[in-house]
Amino acid sequence: MTRVSETAEYWFGLCRKPLAFHTAPALMVFDPETVHPAQPRGRGSAGSSGRVRHGIGIATGSIRTLFGEKRLLWFSLLAGLVIFFLFVAEGWSVTHTDSIPLFSGIWIPFGNSGLSVFNMHLFLIEVFCLSCFTGLLAALVLYRNAGPAKMQVTIRKALAGVGTHAGSFAALSVMMAFVATVVFELISLSRFIGKVIFSIDMALFNMPYAYYVPNGISAMYYFSFRIMAINIVLFLLALYVVPGIVLERKGLLMALAGSVTLMMKTWRELLGCILVLGAIILMVVAAGLLIGQSPLLLNLDYDFFLQMSRGQVLMTVACYGFILTCGVLTALGSTSLGIIIADLYAGGSLMSS
Repeated sequence: MTRVSETAEYWFGLCRKPLAFHTAPALMVFDPETVHPAQPRGRGSAGSSGRVRHGIGIATGSIRTLFGEKRLLWFSLLAGLVIFFLFVAEGWSVTHTDSIPLFSGIWIPFGNSGLSVFNMHLFLIEVFCLSCFTGLLAALVLYRNAGPAKMQVTIRKALAGVGTHAGSFAALSVMMAFVATVVFELISLSRFIGKVIFSIDMALFNMPYAYYVPNGISAMYYFSFRIMAINIVLFLLALYVVPGIVLERKGLLMALAGSVTLMMKTWRELLGCILVLGAIILMVVAAGLLIGQSPLLLNLDYDFFLQMSRGQVLMTVACYGFILTCGVLTALGSTSLGIIIADLYAGGSLMSS
């Protein structure tokens, strides 16, 4: 294991000059003594409501921490770059399927053609992106649990500490990528789910996006938003697995087994967090509905959308601004969730007894 020399100069958490590496024991960027055994937080209805309120406090506190501790925004920036890559790579894969020389998928003969049950392109994209997401989450957990020495721990050091568990994270990423690919294909084959997705797309993204967003970009976000929804669910599950690997030094199978117990133990706190983050999501959806249903709100006055002197520029900014805002909020949300789970561990709510 290598450890970054303490003599390097840093700027905003990143090194300004090449770092010196020295042979040393496994990197420890957190103090094990700061993590305490799990403690019960009350029983009965009063205890349950108190734990939900505690979860609300943790969620709001994570948002304040994210913007109060500027160095944490580096995690959001890196997550945003991964989201942008996923958006572009998935869209390019969809629009250039025939030009990609790699094996595109596994097909089951059905009628005169067949059914795709596994898209190898999507799987490879997912492996890369989910590896980045889990690595960033692990680095964030290490950084938040660095104890009194946190100011001496840089983002680079936290990311380097993840390498100790590279095998477990690689296996976790491949497993999640496989699940995401299969679920994506099943959703694509389901007529019922297809109708639901089509209804959502018509409500949020059909009008007036059809006027201003080219078909290539439209295909990108149409498919990318679906896979991002699947990735968000997988990321929520990884929240309970990753800290067990980096803090309790468990193997992947032990961390997966322990995550079920942890979910059952902390579902009330998680409910409180969902109430806060869900309220933010509802506000975003409301803004999306306002944009998507603007033709109906304007009594189908299509000249408003076509004339530059009226609403063309305004609605163009609104459409692209909404897409960009969704990406930014997703990146910030991933960091906020990482802060939540790291602080729960640091407070002793999630450690195994």
